[in-house]
Amino acid sequence: MIGTFSPADSALKGCPLLAGIPREDLRRDWPTARIVAFRHRGTIYRQGEPGRTVFCVLDGQVTIARVSHDGATLTTAALGAGDFFGPALSGAIAAEDTARAKGAVSIWRAPIDEFRRLLLHHPAVAWEFVSLLALRQRQMERRLESFAFKRTKARLAETFRELSGGFATRCEHGFGQHVRLTQQELADLVGASRPVVSTILNELRDQGVLGYNREYVCVRGIEDIEKLIDS
Repeated sequence: MIGTFSPADSALKGCPLLAGIPREDLRRDWPTARIVAFRHRGTIYRQGEPGRTVFCVLDGQVTIARVSHDGATLTTAALGAGDFFGPALSGAIAAEDTARAKGAVSIWRAPIDEFRRLLLHHPAVAWEFVSLLALRQRQMERRLESFAFKRTKARLAETFRELSGGFATRCEHGFGQHVRLTQQELADLVGASRPVVSTILNELRDQGVLGYNREYVCVRGIEDIEKLIDS
């Protein structure tokens, strides 16, 4: 963590739901809410920690991962600007996973009690928040459908499409979209082994569709990815 700023900071524009709330209402209902900056790989919260806080990504990328009893790590989600997360949203007493920054990240955070209070005072915002959760649920359902009915390459393409629409930035390496995920994290998200994902990435790189290294993948154009989804 490298800094905190007031909820009235212009960085709230990263989340349309928060940015649309009058600043005086934010100060009244979320007096202790803060915007916090994290460095690459910074830990936002750890598995097992108390879960009384709601978070929202304002800028950058966040991964959610779970560690098993034998130490194996599984990445379960990759989040971008406008995505809410945190164990408090499900009523969990303690975090069941770990959230980390991928690259420089700006996070809004507030106690769950203050979050509830603001939603009660703003029914339209509460409805929009429910819609966001429903969209997240539908994305998970589509992922399960893909596991059952689609090949790994198509699942990987769908993941790129979802991520580029959520938090990708313009790539500084000559491509169109920049996704800061490792091959293992991608493999976890598409339900495949890392060697299989590596082979597919090599094929797509040879075809000029993307470039990658150990820390990120750069997609030349989302239209190239669209062609792979139904192939």
